[in-house]
Amino acid sequence: MLPAVVIAAVELPSAAADEPPLDALPAPVFGAEPPFVPQPPLPPQSPAWATLDWERLFGVRAAAVLGGIALALAGLLFFKYSIEHGLIPPWLRVVLGTAVGVACVVGGELTLRRRYAGTADALAGGGLVVLYAAFWAAGVRYELVPIPVAYLMMIAVTVTGCVLATRHAALATAVIGLAGGFATPLLLSSGADRPIGLFGYVLLLDLALLYLAQRRRWPALALLSLAGTLLYEGLWMGTRMGPERLGLGLVILGLFALVFAFAGSVAAPAGGRGWKLSSAAAVLMPFAFAVYFAADADFGPSLNPLAALLVLLSFAAGWLARRQGPPALGLAAAAASLGVLAMWVAVRDVDGGHAWQLVLWACALAAALHVFVELEPDEADRRGPAPPALLAAGGGFALTIAASMAGGSLAPWLVGWAVLAALLIRHASFPARAPLHVAAALGVGFGIAVLRGVHEHEQWFPEAALFLSVPLGAAVAFQAVALLRRQQETRRWAEHAAALLPVLLLLYLSPLTAGADGVRLSLLLGTLGLGLLAAFAAMRLDAGGWLLAAMGATALAHDQWSQLLFASDATAGAGPALAIQLLAALCFTAWPFLSPLRFRADRLAWPAAALAAPLWFLSLRRLFEMTFGETAIGLLPIGLGVVALLALRRARDLWPLDEVLRTEVLAEFGAVALGFATVAIPLQLAREWITIGWALEGVAVLLLWRRLDHPGLKYLGVALLGAAAIRLIVNPSVLAYYPRPEWRIVNWLLYAYLVPAAALFGGSRVLFALELPRAREWERRALYAHQQPWAAGATGLGGLAVVFVWINLAIADWFGSGTALLVSFERLPARDLTTSIAWAVYALALLVLGVVQRSVGLRWASLALLLLTIIKVFLYDLGELRDLYRVASLLGLAISLILVSLAYQRFVFRAEPQEPG
Repeated sequence: MLPAVVIAAVELPSAAADEPPLDALPAPVFGAEPPFVPQPPLPPQSPAWATLDWERLFGVRAAAVLGGIALALAGLLFFKYSIEHGLIPPWLRVVLGTAVGVACVVGGELTLRRRYAGTADALAGGGLVVLYAAFWAAGVRYELVPIPVAYLMMIAVTVTGCVLATRHAALATAVIGLAGGFATPLLLSSGADRPIGLFGYVLLLDLALLYLAQRRRWPALALLSLAGTLLYEGLWMGTRMGPERLGLGLVILGLFALVFAFAGSVAAPAGGRGWKLSSAAAVLMPFAFAVYFAADADFGPSLNPLAALLVLLSFAAGWLARRQGPPALGLAAAAASLGVLAMWVAVRDVDGGHAWQLVLWACALAAALHVFVELEPDEADRRGPAPPALLAAGGGFALTIAASMAGGSLAPWLVGWAVLAALLIRHASFPARAPLHVAAALGVGFGIAVLRGVHEHEQWFPEAALFLSVPLGAAVAFQAVALLRRQQETRRWAEHAAALLPVLLLLYLSPLTAGADGVRLSLLLGTLGLGLLAAFAAMRLDAGGWLLAAMGATALAHDQWSQLLFASDATAGAGPALAIQLLAALCFTAWPFLSPLRFRADRLAWPAAALAAPLWFLSLRRLFEMTFGETAIGLLPIGLGVVALLALRRARDLWPLDEVLRTEVLAEFGAVALGFATVAIPLQLAREWITIGWALEGVAVLLLWRRLDHPGLKYLGVALLGAAAIRLIVNPSVLAYYPRPEWRIVNWLLYAYLVPAAALFGGSRVLFALELPRAREWERRALYAHQQPWAAGATGLGGLAVVFVWINLAIADWFGSGTALLVSFERLPARDLTTSIAWAVYALALLVLGVVQRSVGLRWASLALLLLTIIKVFLYDLGELRDLYRVASLLGLAISLILVSLAYQRFVFRAEPQEPG
């Protein structure tokens, strides 16, 4: 049973007399469609346009309005004709005009208002136009009455029009009065330039019309009034205003913009979109005039008056957006202001005082829009005040950085960037805007970098050491900001900014080395200070990535510093510089150990510490040789290797034995220690120490991998061996690094090639034994799908290729002449014969090794080399060899082929003994 309330709410229609009772109706069938019941047709509806009384509209209203306009134009044209032909004296023209205007207004009110209200409105509007014309002519044109008296008379007319339009709700009267009021100065213009009188009149007219529009809720009247005002502003500024009247023009623009903005903001809640549109247009349209002034250099070099207008308009736009909307109004004003400033910068030279003007007004613009952020700090979305303020600050950074490239001085740009950064940092303290710390750091960093990069060699630019105090001061300031933050998320982003700025400055300031010896050392200390500041921020963040970036940027700066010092042949500061750079390498190596709990789980901090000494090594070697010479250069890698071993020993106790990160860290420091140990001897020998060091470190790293199962060690070892092989095989510059050796065969070429070859063979053996058993699952899928130890094969093949290259170089050296070793392709029978025999002997040696070691790869390498030898003999040697040389070449090839055949039959493809049949 339904509840009583539901039953009461259902109204059942009463059954008609001819309808059957409800219980007599057939029961509904589930799923069947209900029977079709025809509905009575709806009555036809007339279209909306058909309901209008078109006859009344055109015959009464339109005719009345057009009649009033025609009456106003007739009066104005009559006045114009009388003026041009001198029919009546000026005083009489004014009297007649006043009489006609009063007669129209009074006559319409007294005789037509009751029965013909539309006609009375039109007649009153025309009379108002005539009165405007008469009073304006009496004061401005003929000077029959003082200007203040003329204004009072025109005020009386506007008041009368407002009263009539308000009393009778006659928009037509208001529109006619508006048209007549704005047309009067144009129709009765004498050609004289009186902007104060003209725009004073327009201001009074606007005030009256805005009051009327607010009172009767006619936003269209405000839009028409704004359009008339903009027309007069455009006509006067485009045709009459010169550079000497720029200030007056800007005051006019600002005054009318504020008047319409205020009127729109007051009336917007009741008037809706029309008022919002009028106030927004009033604030934004003056930017078009501002672009015109900024683009024309004839309006003078000073930015102050134009920028003052921009800040005023932007503040008004922000106030309107906060009070009534739309939200994008402040954003549009900020973008327009930046566009005007950019145009001003593009047209004029920005130097000296003009730089101060640009910087101060850019900061003022950002501060003006930031005020609304302070009033609504919680509004962080796109509809709040944050986007305009951010655009103004960020755009101010971009604009001033671009302008700083033109010149000027240091102080204005630094002051401006400090203010803009402070605004962004203040903004970052509000909810959901903490990343703005990083934006501030980027702006300051790029600004300082551009200043140094563009103006370093100009006269006004300060000394290098003095300028270095600027980036150091900025980095310290961002560190202080990070330390003062208390909210966790905000402080985290502030720490990121404190780490980013020093790294960015190091990357851009690394070539800064000009000056005397003391200055050079101060620059070296300054760059180290920037690196340590970034490292401090990384420690507070527990972010090894920033520590790695700080270490790399500092090492790069120090390396470039030592390169330029070495190029200048100034050795006086090499000793202290060596000590400073050693200190830097040790600091970054020890940094994670200073706070191991912070970096205990970080996978980037420990590689940063392990790589510190290798990244500083080339610079330290340079300074070591400048200070002590090359006699004991091997002590440097040995000392750095000891440091890596100490770090390795300390790292063993930081994690449990089964911790994965422990294995990684031990592998990193172990590889570094082995690298320094293996580079010490070839460095002392001097010849090709880099290549030999790579090869020896590669095999040493693979030996470490055999004890410490970490795949990174395997790939590092393979990469080092591959780099050494490529350098020896495909780099012809290797032969030009040192003079041609005096001894044949046994010389620096022997160990420069055969030591890396031995390392490649040793690495191949280590890899062949462990490469497949230790492969991870992802390696098995990606690299070892065919169960072939590709790394072992590649390193072994590299060793064979290195030996082959050495054989050819040794032969070329034996038969060569001159002071440099040259690989020549000219025909020399003795050398070519020796080369062919050497290739064949090498192929046989490979075959023997392949048979002994049961290596298919070696046997294939032997056959490939033998085939290459055959091709060389038949296609190259036999065409040039003569007499015994040709016989010897063929004989040697024949013997080699026979020996290969016998070796394959005897040792590789042994015939199985046949069973007795």
